[in-house]
Amino acid sequence: MKKIVKKYLGTVGFLLGMVGMIITFIYKWNGTDLEPLGEISFFFWVTTAYISSLINEVKPKKWWVYTVSIISLSLICALIFAYR
Repeated sequence: MKKIVKKYLGTVGFLLGMVGMIITFIYKWNGTDLEPLGEISFFFWVTTAYISSLINEVKPKKWWVYTVSIISLSLICALIFAYR
């Protein structure tokens, strides 16, 4: 299970980020503003790509992975509450 997560974390983050940005683009094209979804999707994509590169190192620093995860989740929550 760990190997699957380690291998496909960046890909899953990319796919979820692209789906969120495409939905934002479609709604913006039709006149509805879903800007927070696009920003959160992009931030999620960048975060998962970075965490995936950290995990795939030869000897990953677990404390740094946890720190990046906590900071990114805090910023995503802040974005959600800011656009509320």
